[in-house]
Amino acid sequence: LGIYLYAWDRLPPKVHMLAAVPIVIAGVAGAFSVVAANAWMNQPRGFDLVNGEVTNVDPWAAMFNPATWPQATHMILAAYLVTGFGVASVYAVALLRGRRDRYHRLGFLVPFVFAAALTPVQIGVGDWAAHFVADNQPVKLAAMEGVFETERGAPLHLGGIEVDGQLRYAVEIPYGLSLLAHWDPDAEIAGLDEVPAADRPPVNVVHLSFQTMVALGSALLALAGWFALAWWRRRDLPRSVWFLRAASLAGVAAVVALEAGWVTTEVGRQPWIVYGYMRTSEAVSSAPGLRFGLYVLLVVYTLMTVATVYVLRRLARRPLPVAPQEPDVVREKVT
Repeated sequence: LGIYLYAWDRLPPKVHMLAAVPIVIAGVAGAFSVVAANAWMNQPRGFDLVNGEVTNVDPWAAMFNPATWPQATHMILAAYLVTGFGVASVYAVALLRGRRDRYHRLGFLVPFVFAAALTPVQIGVGDWAAHFVADNQPVKLAAMEGVFETERGAPLHLGGIEVDGQLRYAVEIPYGLSLLAHWDPDAEIAGLDEVPAADRPPVNVVHLSFQTMVALGSALLALAGWFALAWWRRRDLPRSVWFLRAASLAGVAAVVALEAGWVTTEVGRQPWIVYGYMRTSEAVSSAPGLRFGLYVLLVVYTLMTVATVYVLRRLARRPLPVAPQEPDVVREKVT
């Protein structure tokens, strides 16, 4: 990373680009490892529990559990979407301020096109992940959609909040949930009434987080479609200033969607820390002094955030880089 960031003017272009390859590999491998551990918490595999003792441990079966591939694919694509829309949003603000030169146009187009192309792919992967939840974690699905009673032909809920054990103020699409979850409009959807109250996740947190993720993902897809239509017709950005305004918010929206997705999968698993085996309350550590580590972490990351914003603002105020000119061009201008 240090070579890539600080040696770009000391290396041949191809060598500098190759220096990015290990960064990409390390980033994807790191994300996969973290998500594989989390996927194991959702679908624990690779061990037997005999009389309260863990036996027959198989690390490979644990890492490549059934939830690993849909979760890891969904998260890695989300990371690229956040990066693409986040970088593009910075240049969208510059374009709004009248900086329409080639430098700012490319600064916007390259990351935005990349993220826009991945958006429909991510929505397809999200559908894959949702089907996995429907088949393997029906209680989580019930909380995501606010389904309190088991029923066939369950409707899809848009919006709504849980009040007194019922989902209120939601717009219902008849048979929508059964169709999306099982490709059958008459499929049975298990409700929260299938498990005791102590085994149910907090519905409002899960439902609203899921709705936020889906709504923002759909908005980003619409923004990508707007751009694609304009580019297909005129090979240019949409002329409306509202497109750039929306693009300038897309970076924040992508981050919020990612965080809302994590809230959905983590809170939706509650009260289990390891699904079906260990409750979150059983995993709380009683070791002394843990809070001080948290305080130090908060201080360090706060300082890093302030420093990052300061450096980025300094960079934003610098003059644009000027490409070196050929000697003949320079002599012609002097003449």
